[in-house]
Formats: sequence, structure tokens, C-alpha cells
Amino acid sequence: MILKNSCFKVFVLVGLAVLCSCGDDSASSTSVNESPENPPSAETPSDFKPSTEGETCSVENAFKWVAARSYEKCENASWVKHEVPVYETGFNPSQFNFGAAWQASHEDAEFYKGVDYIAVWLGDNDFYNAFEARMVDMCIEINATPMIYGYVIAEFGKDMGLKDCDIAKEGEPSLCTDGANLIRNYFADSVLYRYKEYAEGLRDQIEINHEMDPNTFESIWLIEPDFYQYSQSSSEQNNVKQNDGGIPDAEMGALFAEIVSVIKTYLPAAKIAIDISPWALDQAGWYANFDMSLVDYASTSGGRSLFGSDKIKSGNKATWAGIATITGKPILADAGYDAGGEGTGHAEGWDRGDNIRARVADGVIGVMQMDAALDYPSRLDTIRVQLRENLIRE
Repeated sequence: MILKNSCFKVFVLVGLAVLCSCGDDSASSTSVNESPENPPSAETPSDFKPSTEGETCSVENAFKWVAARSYEKCENASWVKHEVPVYETGFNPSQFNFGAAWQASHEDAEFYKGVDYIAVWLGDNDFYNAFEARMVDMCIEINATPMIYGYVIAEFGKDMGLKDCDIAKEGEPSLCTDGANLIRNYFADSVLYRYKEYAEGLRDQIEINHEMDPNTFESIWLIEPDFYQYSQSSSEQNNVKQNDGGIPDAEMGALFAEIVSVIKTYLPAAKIAIDISPWALDQAGWYANFDMSLVDYASTSGGRSLFGSDKIKSGNKATWAGIATITGKPILADAGYDAGGEGTGHAEGWDRGDNIRARVADGVIGVMQMDAALDYPSRLDTIRVQLRENLIRE
């Protein structure tokens, strides 16, 4: 399970070279049915056609499936047969990566085999538990990379009776009214403590159960989705204000560094992702508060990321390319859930080669499906062929 180093700028240039046109801002992360207005960008393995290998063809790069794992492509006026290559899984920042959320209803290798990473939301306990441990076991079994959504502040706040900002009714205590005071009162004793327990628990699992070197074991930690909501800038721009004011932005950067330090103490090879809040009015000013040398990626949360738009979420001005430029980091997207974490189904728009190539050109290098389709692993063969080849439907 190796995270291969590569140059982000080179990857984006490659993405630009294969950029295809994308849809408008009306796209969403919910399931998309193929239609004449929204055609698939390549045939699927169910569209088998008789082999015409060696026969002449007229459209260069035309493509057709001829068997479950083989296709033919028009090359130099002749049909040439290709086999879908064996794919080495594991997160690799030099390519586009596909992930799926760890689900209690799908703790079997067949559901995940073929994905590059498996993601779990972590934060609602003050100890590393068996659910997360089984996810890491699965990652090791199928050679995927574990991704941790570090949602500690919010989950601890929910334990204290606070609701998510987007589901709280007017007058109800929420993370946008009392989250800042929660941090002031409990950050060292509870928030950092939980991160310590999680990182130490994962380290022990790797070292003791799997006899691997925890100092070189690579995982990805997405630090505090909606971290911006606790800040002074967020409180000042929102109608709902933090009681006693938001945490000063510079202090938020310092708190972030403390979280990273705890994780790295136990897992030195961990990769760190900083959250993207598309609604922030001054993106450059916000990220200026953070030591970006601690950060490897920028990541979305909320599950409504747009696959067919240069914008990250509908109704916000932030763009994929804009955040990639400001942060200098590649972006990890997520899809398939809505307010309160409710699943919205597999986001099929993130399966389309044209959409992915457009987002690659904007700096996106992966997507996590919260509510992945049962056949997601088998779909990935098709999707990866589309990304590797400049395909035209025959």
C-alpha cells in the first residue's frame, strides 16, 4: 500500500491535455440517469459487440467492448484488441483515485476490491474501536489506503447536544452557535485526546496485529470537515453567530497544527488534508492562517460536490481550480450524501470519463462515494479505460 510521490503541477498539466467539455452549474452529486442529453462517455461492458480485430475502421480512436475485460480501438485505420490491464490499487497522487465509504452493511472484500481507498468518519467515541479497525484490516487485505474523516469537534459537540448547522432549527443550539465555545473549553482535554486515542490505536493495530512498520504506514487524514464554521470570519459573515464570537482565524490555524502534530506523533507517514468550505468569502485570507507545509491535500465534505461544473458546490463561488491554486494542493472530492450524512445514492456523474477529465484539469485527483453502488468495483475497470484512452463511441 504505497502512496507514490509526484508533482502536482505535472498532474494538472496532464489533466489539461485531456480536458473535455463539462456541464453547467446545475449538476449535482445525486445519481444521474443516462439520457440523450447526458450520454455516457464510453460504452459499458454490457454493450458487447462482435470482434472485428484486424478489420479496417474509419474513425480514429473509436472504441467498443467485445468481452467483459477486453475492448477494441481503431488505430491507424484498423481495429486493435486490448485487454483491460491488471490495476494496482492504493492511493496514488499521480492518477485519479476512487474511494468508497466503509459501511457496516458491506464489510466484505468483493464490495471494495478495486478501490484505491476506503474512508471512515471518526470522532464519536473517545477510543479507537473495532469498526475503524476492521476498515483498516480490509484496506490491508485488498491493498487500499485508509482515509480518516477526522470529525472530532463536531461529533463531540453532538454529544453535548449541538446540532449540525444545516439541520438546526432557528433558536436551537448548533455547532454554529456554540462550537467556538466548545473548542475554548474542551480542545486539549477532549478533542486532542480523541485524536491521540485514534492515532495511537491505529499505530498499535498496524504494529501488533499486522507486524508492519507504523512509521511508514500511509493513511490520509481529512481534518475537521466544516472547520471554518468555528472561526471569527465565518461567524461574522453568517446570520447565525457564534456565542462569544468565533475563534480568531490565526488561532484556528494554530489549532489545526496541534491536531496534525498529534497524528504525526504516532503515524509519521500520515498524509493530511485541509477542509474546503466553499461558502467562505475570502478563501485566500482563510488559508493564509495555516502552515500549508503540513498539508498534502485539500478536501471537500458534505457529499454534494459538483462533477459537471467548475464550481465546487451549487450556490457558492469557490471553484475547483481556484482552491487548487490558492492552496497549492491537489483536491479530494466526495459525493453521495447530504445534510446530516443521509445517503443520496451512488453519484454516477463521477463515473463519467469526461467529467473526471474536466475535474482533473481543475486539480482534483480523487472522489469518495459515500453510498457506492454494489457493482462499483466492476465499474472501475470501465472508468479507468475511459481515463487512459481518448475514446470515441463507435
